[in-house]
Amino acid sequence: MREFSTQIRKLVFVWLAALALLALAAGYWQVVAAPALRNNPNNTRAAERQSLTQPGTVYAADGKTMIMGAEHTGGTWQTTYPEPNVFCHLTGYNRATGVQGGLKDALLGEGRYANPWQALLHGRMRGCDVYLTINPEAQRVATKALRGLRGAVIALDPRDGAIRVMASSPGYDPEIIRNQEAYDVFRTDPFAPELNRALQGLYVPGSALKIMTAAMALDAGLVKPSTTFTCAGVEEVGGTRVSCPGGKPHGTVTLTQALAQSCNITFAKIGLKLGPEVFRNYVRQFHLLDQGVLPLPSKGGGMADLTGARGQALLVHTAYGQGQTMVTPLAMARLVATLANGGQVLQPYLVSEIKDPGGAVRYQGQALQLGQAVKPQVAQWLAGMMTQTVETGTAGVMAIRGVKVAAKTGTGQKNGGRPDVWLVAFAPADHPTAVIAVVIEGGISGGGTAGPIANEVLRALLGG
Repeated sequence: MREFSTQIRKLVFVWLAALALLALAAGYWQVVAAPALRNNPNNTRAAERQSLTQPGTVYAADGKTMIMGAEHTGGTWQTTYPEPNVFCHLTGYNRATGVQGGLKDALLGEGRYANPWQALLHGRMRGCDVYLTINPEAQRVATKALRGLRGAVIALDPRDGAIRVMASSPGYDPEIIRNQEAYDVFRTDPFAPELNRALQGLYVPGSALKIMTAAMALDAGLVKPSTTFTCAGVEEVGGTRVSCPGGKPHGTVTLTQALAQSCNITFAKIGLKLGPEVFRNYVRQFHLLDQGVLPLPSKGGGMADLTGARGQALLVHTAYGQGQTMVTPLAMARLVATLANGGQVLQPYLVSEIKDPGGAVRYQGQALQLGQAVKPQVAQWLAGMMTQTVETGTAGVMAIRGVKVAAKTGTGQKNGGRPDVWLVAFAPADHPTAVIAVVIEGGISGGGTAGPIANEVLRALLGG
């Protein structure tokens, strides 16, 4: 009898072990290996399921303007683009580009957004709806203003980091990129319409970067807005030749006047006074060279090492926005937003909400706080100095009746060819609600080329 019981126990153990192995195998294939299987190019079931799933709709911040939709054609769902040229760099042109790629799981109801009961209960699959932070009217204004130019406009709300405008030119019509021939023509276009210049374009910031150099020196206690400097028009600073535009001397100027008149020599001297280590530390505090954290491809910036035999000369030129510094429009907008936000750095965000087909919020967007770059008092000083740049300096084009605007122009010199020109601004200067950065490739001047665009878009953001 005891021998019989032992045999039963052994048999039970064998069955339990078999069940455990089956459970482990099922768990592996269902959980661990599932993502790889779903994305395997040989898995036709995944492609079939996606073609039968109704993608979610992408809306602008007003919750009404449709940025991207879908229609049922020939038994499958096809993406539609109601205003293709206005939102093309947001939507992309297929399910691997734009938010179609970056938010694929949400739009198709996969991964963390999957609802396996939906098809069983409703007989079909539908993805989640996505609400972006984009102001549709300001986006339309920016797109129209950029027509015929190469450049970008990006605007933020400095209070929370929400991206209100993200426009890049030249644009394209996603509807026509439906076959290999059209795709080949598109990808080889010398004007690079696929490039989202707002996030991926790298430009020399020029004098627009002087606002950061001024903030560094003020925060470090090396200067005050009233501190005076002398400018002879052409001087040797730190062993390298520095000149103001046309070699024209500014004479004796305060720091506020130097910013308003965009005096290169003053900011070269400030850079030398700061020194390479302090300068680089502030660059890190401002997160100037950081890549964006968005559901769209973006690039980080670059800057000279500022050490070694040529370090001092490189520092001098970097301090007034030249040298080897390359930044994206997003980075410049984030820099300006930091000054508009009392010195607090925010990581901009694009997605406001993601809602499932039942209307439940599955994701709520918000900015990530990255730290305090400079003291609030410094940010307040910069607001006043940039306001003077509009009222008495190079950014007069940004004047708006009844609104105090803080702004700075910039000209990024290149080796050969016309420069890339900038206009960065925020308003109202005392209680900022909008920040804008505009860059135009091959422009004449920041005030003359980028300024009118920035003014028009800023008006739209401010409601008139």
